Amino acid sequence: MGWSDLIRRRSTRVKISAAGVAASLAEAIVQSTNLLQARLVAEGFAWTDPARADADEFLLECTLFEWFLRDIVALHGFGGQAGAVRHALAGRVLIEMQRRGLSVASLPEFDRRCRDRFAEYAAALDLSSSLQPLGALTWRRISGTDAPSERMTMLLAMRARAELAGLRDIGRDYAIV
Repeated sequence: MGWSDLIRRRSTRVKISAAGVAASLAEAIVQSTNLLQARLVAEGFAWTDPARADADEFLLECTLFEWFLRDIVALHGFGGQAGAVRHALAGRVLIEMQRRGLSVASLPEFDRRCRDRFAEYAAALDLSSSLQPLGALTWRRISGTDAPSERMTMLLAMRARAELAGLRDIGRDYAIV
């Protein structure tokens, strides 16, 4: 075995702490939340419900959806370190939401709300191989109504599919130390 064999065998995975992964994921959640909110506004949500579009609930529910998509990846992609990544990510997301202007009054029972949403979203994923049940549930949470919207359901389902596909192998890129 020569030096060239050792070089080829060397791992290309980035060595990083769980907090470092969480910081990267939190930044991605913020960017994705901004894009989601902009897309929903462009689709007319701010026109149909301006009070909700300006409320903390809109930001919170959009963030929880984007966070859920990354939580699925963390759960499956980081193996034994998933718990550490998830714990660090929770703190980072909370800090980022406060930086974005989420009022402290919106944060009571934040942990319970996160657990409830993640459980609801996970159950919606289990309903079928389609992401439409997840899109429909997410739309109801974001809009704050039970009024169905096929267009918004499809938009959110396609967004979830694209995000999950893009994040599928993220755990392969990192070696958590």
